[in-house]
Amino acid sequence: MKQKHLESCLSSIPNRVFPDPKIQLEQYPTSVNLAASIVLTALAKGDAGNGRTVLDLGCGTGNLGLAFAMVKSDFVYLVDCDSDALDLARENVEMLEVEELIGSGSEDEDGCCMGVELIMAKLKYDPPKRNQSGGGGRGGKGKGRGRGRGGGRGRGGRGSASTSSQPNELLLMDPKLDNRDDGIPLPSKMVDTVITNPPFGTKNNEGIDVQFLKTAIRLARRSVYSFHKTSTRPFLVKLLRDKWGLNVEVVAEMKFDIPNIYKFHKQKCVDVEVDLIRVFWEEDRIEDKDASEEGESEGEEMPLGVCGVA
Repeated sequence: MKQKHLESCLSSIPNRVFPDPKIQLEQYPTSVNLAASIVLTALAKGDAGNGRTVLDLGCGTGNLGLAFAMVKSDFVYLVDCDSDALDLARENVEMLEVEELIGSGSEDEDGCCMGVELIMAKLKYDPPKRNQSGGGGRGGKGKGRGRGRGGGRGRGGRGSASTSSQPNELLLMDPKLDNRDDGIPLPSKMVDTVITNPPFGTKNNEGIDVQFLKTAIRLARRSVYSFHKTSTRPFLVKLLRDKWGLNVEVVAEMKFDIPNIYKFHKQKCVDVEVDLIRVFWEEDRIEDKDASEEGESEGEEMPLGVCGVA
């Protein structure tokens, strides 16, 4: 599928933006251009399309996950903690089924995604203990920054050195990549590819982006695509390669255009430098995992309706 064609299909989705976005969940719309570019990149790398299953972790209204469905991935799971967002995503799914842009899951339709399942689940997040040291707080810096991602400050721009470095130290020492007690009631390695656009951890939730990444890695058996501030790239590369022993590449450098949609926004829009990183396993490791887990339920694709609200 050509990018313009995919963008045109995505533009037809009725609920592409949040009518009442929730700042605590950092809900922002994903542009059709961005969604199409990401999906076609995954398609070119063999991580999407025929023979692949995909999960969108923190799906919102489902734009990204549904883009994977449109390129004929076998099955797509949309996971989010917000029932309002999932209601919008469900309406989007129903419209695409009517238009026959995706399958309904009732039959193996030729050349079409067989279905989409919606799952409501909330990722567990335990804020790391912080060493407080005088001023250096977050209050005054949280305003007028769009999504809280601007300025290229990453986690290091929030006050004292001890305050900002503590979460990173804890995450490096305690990866727990197969911790199923993460709030997502799904088996490990259940899909080929996970896509996630997590909160960046700048709204009193430091480290939540890494928690999303850990859970995404647990759920995927082939690859993970995840958005992170460019300023955090050195930390993430070190974490993934040196501490977790995984392969990682930056597949795209982009600017998120954060619109003025919250009352505290002072500027019309803010451009935030963002990396799309790909975490992946070598082909021989993927084959070894599939062979070693043959017959185990946690390595199998979940049937429609097992955990969802579809």
